[in-house]
Amino acid sequence: MRIRPEQLSRTLAKQLDSIYFVFGPELLLVEQSLTYIKNTAKSQGFDEHVNFEINGNFDWSKITAELSATSLFSSKRIIECRLKTGKIGVKGSKALTEIAANINDDILFIVSTSKLDKPQQKSKWFKMLETNGNIVQVWEVQRDHLVGWIANHMTELGLEANPKITENIAHYTEGNLLASMQEIQKLKIAYPDGNIDIKYYTQQLTQQSQYTVYNLIDSALIGDSNQMLKIYNLMIYETAMPIILSGSLYREIKSIINMAIELQQVKQVSIVMNNHMVWKSKQATISKVLKRLSYQHLQKILLLLGRIDRSIKGVDNLNIIDELRILLLNLAGKTSWDQ
Repeated sequence: MRIRPEQLSRTLAKQLDSIYFVFGPELLLVEQSLTYIKNTAKSQGFDEHVNFEINGNFDWSKITAELSATSLFSSKRIIECRLKTGKIGVKGSKALTEIAANINDDILFIVSTSKLDKPQQKSKWFKMLETNGNIVQVWEVQRDHLVGWIANHMTELGLEANPKITENIAHYTEGNLLASMQEIQKLKIAYPDGNIDIKYYTQQLTQQSQYTVYNLIDSALIGDSNQMLKIYNLMIYETAMPIILSGSLYREIKSIINMAIELQQVKQVSIVMNNHMVWKSKQATISKVLKRLSYQHLQKILLLLGRIDRSIKGVDNLNIIDELRILLLNLAGKTSWDQ
């Protein structure tokens, strides 16, 4: 059965089934759905949780053995499988198909991954999970829906979802759901009764905005290297800063590259930006970037971002702080790589 993410909490309140498969490109929304499922299970006595991280070399017999084992601690267990990709091979496909067909009532079997392409959604193992359990597919929140998404989550936390506040959060976080959620959580801490001082909050948000990742990126995009370096030097040693910055840069550069490709055919920048739902406040900046930076230059930036991401994860060995600074300077047009 298919369940839309916004229906999940209501569906779980009525009935907890034995199988759930959650997937989609937006990690935060996948994790949010998984949290709903696991919290519901824990409230119903599923006290033991076994987690498997599954890559191309995974031994699927480990899950089979876990499913058949008797727990010494709890009669109800959560067995969670996080797939690195939807390409699980013949052994993985066979294992998931058999598990889905023979799951016991005292087991909650949860599978999750990121994007799945159409052929993967037509595979035997996917169809078996859908037939015997529940499929929750989450989607990226598009910019024109972001205000509504923010309002819904403010309401869920008991906060006053004033349009001025939701629009300001959407503007300053520009599609980054993690940043939006963090801003909402800060509001909950500051206003536990849900009644927000709108004037004071919007003033604070405006003052703080010059020290966010998004203004850092904007400074680079408009070519203001001095402002970019000022913000960078203030923020870069925050613990999560490199992770948030590299992720935000990837989304921004990837979007601009897609616009650059489309521009070769459409020829009119305004049409391309409207097609990609660029915020009006950023259209002048993006227009200049498309004229200033070549497709090849943007691709080089994207490749470096890939290496920075691998270095953050410990797979590559770049100096992350220095390389992010060099990348931003290149984006601002102040340095150039050798051709």
